Amino acid sequence: MNKLDIYKNQDYILNDAFDQAVVNIHIQKEQNGYKTYTVCGCEPGDGSTTVAINLAAALANSGWKTVLVDGDMRKKKGYKRLNEGASVGLSEYLTAQAQINDIIYETTTELLYYIPCGEQNENPVRLLCSTQMENVEKMLADNFDFVIYDMPAVTAAMDATAIAVKTDACILVVAMGESSKKGLATAVSTLDEKRANLLGVIVNKVDINEYKRYRRSFDYFKKEKYADHAKAVMKANKKNNRKNA
Repeated sequence: MNKLDIYKNQDYILNDAFDQAVVNIHIQKEQNGYKTYTVCGCEPGDGSTTVAINLAAALANSGWKTVLVDGDMRKKKGYKRLNEGASVGLSEYLTAQAQINDIIYETTTELLYYIPCGEQNENPVRLLCSTQMENVEKMLADNFDFVIYDMPAVTAAMDATAIAVKTDACILVVAMGESSKKGLATAVSTLDEKRANLLGVIVNKVDINEYKRYRRSFDYFKKEKYADHAKAVMKANKKNNRKNA
């Protein structure tokens, strides 16, 4: 089986940013045992797939055996560059058309493996909540140091939430200057209400010059105005939950 080509980022500033994320994820692994992560945008177009790919590659480059799972079965696989050369994927396994070993592909990045989404499916939520999916999740958690699930935007479908509640933690992606506060608030509330473990917010599409100026204000990629807003929403949700208990 040919190895799938993973683009290697050469931008030292971007690499530095993902290195910070890797450090924080490593700390979470050491302190809490976290190894499975859901990466999703709050709105479509936030660039969560780009973040998931770079994050998975950064973990693999750090010596961790990592698998990136494309859990977006709503899009046709032809629209996704990483799926070129992948004949079967997640949807085929979940519909008993392929074996688990058939859908795990090696990549050109050492220690990084990839599971493509497979053919488009009309009802992916049912597949993601199936016993077959539970088998996938257990097998990957048992055989890899880190498992990164690349999921659709939280506000676009229930797919991300269905996986986020089962992974150790969830990372939300927002696009600088594009993601709305309403979209962010809705995404945070949805994840919080379903008791997903929202670990942090990664701000994507940041101007490089701005990143240089404000890099000391970032904590796990969190830009203050986004991070503070997310924290405020979560705090309000917890307060309301206590009242309703």
